[in-house]
Amino acid sequence: MDKELDPVQYEIFRHRLFNILEEGRIAVGMVSGSPVVVEGGETMCSFYDADGVPILTAAGVLLHCIGAMGFVQKAIEWYEKDPGILEGDQFFFNDPYIGGLHLPDQIIIKPIFFEGVRIAWTGTFMHTGETGGIEPGGMPAKATEIFHEGIRILGLKIVEKGRFRPEVFNTIVQQTRDPHLVGLDTKAKIAANNVCAKSYLTLVQKHGIEFVQMASRRIIEDSENMAREKLSSLPDGTWRAREYGDHTGTKERPYKVMCTMTKKGDEITFDFTGSSPQNEGSNNTAYSGAWASLFAALASQLFWNVSWNGGMIAPVTMIAPEGSVVNCRFPGAVSVSAPTTVCMIIQVACECIHKMLYTAEKYRGDVTSGWQGGHGCPYFGGINQYGAPCAGVILDTFAGGTGGTPFGDGVDTGANMMNATSRISDVEIMELGLPVMYLARRDVPDSGGFGKFRGGMGGESIYMIYGTDQLQFGTMGIGKKTPGGHGIFGGYPPDLQQNKYVLKSNIADLFKESKCPTTFGELDMLKGDMILPPANFYAIPVKQYDIILFRWGAGGGYGDPLERDPHAVLNDLKMNAITAKTAQAMYGVIIHQPDMVIDPEATQRLRQKLREQRLDLRKGQSQTIEPKEIRKRLMRFHEYLEIVEKHSGEQVVVCVKCRHLFCHATENYKNHAVYRENDLAGIEGRFLASGEKPFVTYQEYICPGCGTLLEVDVLCKELEDETSRIIWDSQIRSGIS
Repeated sequence: MDKELDPVQYEIFRHRLFNILEEGRIAVGMVSGSPVVVEGGETMCSFYDADGVPILTAAGVLLHCIGAMGFVQKAIEWYEKDPGILEGDQFFFNDPYIGGLHLPDQIIIKPIFFEGVRIAWTGTFMHTGETGGIEPGGMPAKATEIFHEGIRILGLKIVEKGRFRPEVFNTIVQQTRDPHLVGLDTKAKIAANNVCAKSYLTLVQKHGIEFVQMASRRIIEDSENMAREKLSSLPDGTWRAREYGDHTGTKERPYKVMCTMTKKGDEITFDFTGSSPQNEGSNNTAYSGAWASLFAALASQLFWNVSWNGGMIAPVTMIAPEGSVVNCRFPGAVSVSAPTTVCMIIQVACECIHKMLYTAEKYRGDVTSGWQGGHGCPYFGGINQYGAPCAGVILDTFAGGTGGTPFGDGVDTGANMMNATSRISDVEIMELGLPVMYLARRDVPDSGGFGKFRGGMGGESIYMIYGTDQLQFGTMGIGKKTPGGHGIFGGYPPDLQQNKYVLKSNIADLFKESKCPTTFGELDMLKGDMILPPANFYAIPVKQYDIILFRWGAGGGYGDPLERDPHAVLNDLKMNAITAKTAQAMYGVIIHQPDMVIDPEATQRLRQKLREQRLDLRKGQSQTIEPKEIRKRLMRFHEYLEIVEKHSGEQVVVCVKCRHLFCHATENYKNHAVYRENDLAGIEGRFLASGEKPFVTYQEYICPGCGTLLEVDVLCKELEDETSRIIWDSQIRSGIS
């Protein structure tokens, strides 16, 4: 049947469908006015077929394409017969045990009818910043069950046969602290659905129902075929990664997300067995949230050139043990899942994906180390500077640092992986709408992971409460005692994220002296009650002139830092991306100040000394393999490692720099590397201002032949035993015997 489709008309249709969804997204911003949507871009419009399978998703929050599918399918299952799904209906959902991540993720879905027959659905997802939970802002950190988190709607008809239902609308919005905000968000979703449905029917009238349905099926089929084709072009194997969080929502305690990715033929499985049991707090995610997280990694990193729909995930299997942090049992709390466990799932999936991609030379340009791993944000609620109710979140965090790559540094405060259209909020707009003034917003030096190519810097904002004494303010996330994100192939993870509060500050007096703190350290010039909070910090009462500093995540490094071009290190120092201490201690570069001149001889000596220090732990002599012993180079699976076949037929892992022979290709090279644990004490951003100890140490794996740093893993000894401390990250199977 698809052969009857004109290829030109099909491509025009596919692109027009995408543009219609973009029109819907614009309509959301025009009606809502929410900073989360207009400034942060946290919304998404999609089309689904008559049975709820995603046809196409517009750019937006990648988490919500598959996350929304469950709502459409539940509407069909629950309401098809009674009260019926009728032309002109629209249904409101926000239950995270069906779809989405948490209660702020609210969707309205609309069936599309043609000549009395349901032919498709359209849906509009948004993050709405208030839900009526036990804390303001829609994401109560102190929740211990979903009943603490606010209104939970399982498919109310907010529009019936085209008639807006004010009784349903008022029931929803009046249960929140900010009915005006929630009301506008709700009407924005209805408006976007109307825009998308009307334009979809215009396409039906133009091309005919048969063409539209055939083309829609073709979009899904093309996505599946493209996904399977890419998987088939990659070697088979198993890749593993782990990530630690440092706060459960109620307690400062470490927990783990573990991922084992197995690719075979044209299918791929992500198994999260080994992840920690579900927490008593709000950092869990439900099954739908785990799928949404995995989809964000797949759509942005592995299948970025594939249309985002149900076909893309047809070759993908996910295993998420029930009762774990990645698939919690009802009524477990999930309100803070998005900036915590969801980010951890994305991180481990991406690490596995990128190490797999490196094995195929044509995909190495797509490889990157971890992007911003923590997606924490401040949240607030109370009375604003105009005397009106307010509640919500501040999403400066959308400008995270991206990871280093095989060919360049990550982008400083550049993007957020889960949101393809994310952007940092405009300071003036935020100050106009919220009772805060920005004292500073800037990149954080030394925040990016160290590497041959460094990770992009994360950022920090300093907020001063202004115009109200009736506000609560909290911060949420992970990453204070565990790094949020990972490096790759010898690159280091990004920094630890530390926040700071100064209550009852004397900032007004400093203003009179023309002084203003603009950094973490400069806040020490203030007098007042200083708080160095945990990663999740419940909302507390704040008043005018109270100060809050919030930091968000950077990207991980790529490759051994001692291989970084000294002139790139000098440039980093000039642009305040790193400090002089880091230039010397981590990159081995001697720069004379204040002239800012590299000393090449001293740099060469220092780098050699640092490599020798790495090799001090070496046991025995390095065994090398001569070029004449190699019959065939089978695969380069790592920046510094490859698998070769000797004339004897033996397949071994070899360092590409010095030809050190590690082990047989069926063994974990890490068991044969020089091993060193390093807490990076004294390196900016890797120790805590409070004097507390982080939950983790850094595992450094070093080539015994040349001292090249091969990998830097993160280890939380509290959560691992002797069998799990060393992770086998790349287990290649294709052509290996």
